Amino acid sequence: MTKFKKLGVIAALSSALIFTACTPEEQAMATGVAVGAGAVAISSYNYPRYYNQPYYYHGGRYYYGGRYSGGYYHYNGQRYRGGHYYNSGYRHYNGQRYRATSGRYGHYNSRSHYRGSSHYRSGRHHRRY
Repeated sequence: MTKFKKLGVIAALSSALIFTACTPEEQAMATGVAVGAGAVAISSYNYPRYYNQPYYYHGGRYYYGGRYSGGYYHYNGQRYRGGHYYNSGYRHYNGQRYRATSGRYGHYNSRSHYRGSSHYRSGRHHRRY
C-alpha cells in the first residue's frame, strides 16, 4: 500500500471515530461539507473572506453559499439554525432582521476593519490573511 493510500485510510477512520456521536447537521458544520444528495463542499473559513457577498456566521466560521429563510440557513438540502446570516447590510438571527453593525456578531465591513479587530489580534484567524 502506498503512503498516500495509508494516509487516506487513517484520515477516513479518524473522521468516522470523531463524528460517530454527531448528527449529520453537526458533522456538516464541523467538516465544512453539506450532507445530502449530491453533497457539495460548502465554502467555509475561520475569517471573513468576502465582504460583498451574503454569508452565514456560526461557531466562529464563515459560510458562503446557501440561502436564509424562516429563521434557518439552507444549504444543499440541509437546514441550520443558531447562527447569524448577513446580506445587504442586515443581520438575520432566529427569524428577526437587524441592521448589521461592523465588529459585532462576526460582521466586518472591510478587510481593514477586520484586521483592526480584537478577533484578528487574538490570532483566531487564518495566518496568511
